Amino acid sequence: MTSRRQFIKAAGVLGGMTAIPSLGLGNISRQNTASDLKAATTDDELFKLVRQQLLIPEDRLYLNTGSLGPSPRSVIDAVSAAMKQLETNPVAENWGPLGNQMEEVRKKVADFIHADVDEVLITRNTTEGLNLIGQSLKLNAGDEILTTTDEHGGGEVGLEFLVQTRGAVIRKLEMPIPSQSPEEVVQTIGKNITLKTKYLMLSHINTSTGMVMPFAEISRITQAKGIFLVADGAQAPGLIPINVKNLGVDAYAASGHKWMLGPKETGFLYLRKGFQPQVQPVFSSSGFGTYSKSSGTRNVATIIGLGSAIDWLNQIGMEKIEKRTIEIRNYCMTELKKLHGLKIISPDAQALSCGIVSFSPEKTKNKNIYLALKEKDIIVKVLTKHNGIRISCHLFVSKADIDRFITALSPLL
Repeated sequence: MTSRRQFIKAAGVLGGMTAIPSLGLGNISRQNTASDLKAATTDDELFKLVRQQLLIPEDRLYLNTGSLGPSPRSVIDAVSAAMKQLETNPVAENWGPLGNQMEEVRKKVADFIHADVDEVLITRNTTEGLNLIGQSLKLNAGDEILTTTDEHGGGEVGLEFLVQTRGAVIRKLEMPIPSQSPEEVVQTIGKNITLKTKYLMLSHINTSTGMVMPFAEISRITQAKGIFLVADGAQAPGLIPINVKNLGVDAYAASGHKWMLGPKETGFLYLRKGFQPQVQPVFSSSGFGTYSKSSGTRNVATIIGLGSAIDWLNQIGMEKIEKRTIEIRNYCMTELKKLHGLKIISPDAQALSCGIVSFSPEKTKNKNIYLALKEKDIIVKVLTKHNGIRISCHLFVSKADIDRFITALSPLL
């Protein structure tokens, strides 16, 4: 390991990026790359070009980005090119030019969420980030962990580990579904905080309902009471702009393979500088660098691909993406309200809304609807709770797509 660290230092891992050369990727690298988006003269034209950059067949309606997002061609090309370059000289590339690019991605992530680079750790997914907190957070026996009854199971694993290893206690509150206003959400949480509450974990965007948690308002309560505030950000980056400083969170874990449309098994963890002494897992004990003695060898190609996904999103602009997804979501919500036999469980309030719409069929099982839609090549998400169906309205989904979905859904209800 000593010689390897010396090699990294000599290679200047923290230096500038080295461009990946073209390595004969064939026609895929010439079809609608990120640079082609500049040719769009209107937003409608832009989003049509975005759809063409995906490998999803034209006749497939993909409405499940909230589980896994489809990477655009430019991201796929970046991963493929990095893999090919790596294999030309694995050691020299991994701890040289490609290592430089991999470390630069950490800076891209920091800028993307408005954090400092020394507050960002590259992970494989949201669950891993939350588990790094769960395995090392300094809690005492009897300390209370507060969360909701509607969190993702991956986020709950770390909480359960704190119960097993630290003697902490988990208490779950029930949020109104659908919630009516940010004030109602904040009041519900505030009423459930006790003198024993030391750790509050909430989803930034709820995986079931798509409700956007008003973290900035909640953080004013937790900061005043010395409560650790941690965000499960799996559903947010790439869907809405993220500013962890404004949110007031102590930690923020997210994946790159959902709404960011990055390579699968990519993610990151933000740890506020003042919070870092409370969380010291082995994985980051040698530092937050993308490669370190304690992290070991990384998947350089997919991490570079994550950087490419961030570049792609930034070229379009997160504000424009959020506006587009809300527009499609609102259209979907309006059309769903015209149907009978379902209950919408996503919030109606715009302040709590994003590009996710979920509903519960009242007269049939959600799995029956899922299977029937799948036969028509319409891909949605089955929600275990609420007998629900979740619709992801990312920027490549059009109103015509929603019309097709509604037409197929109506007779199934």
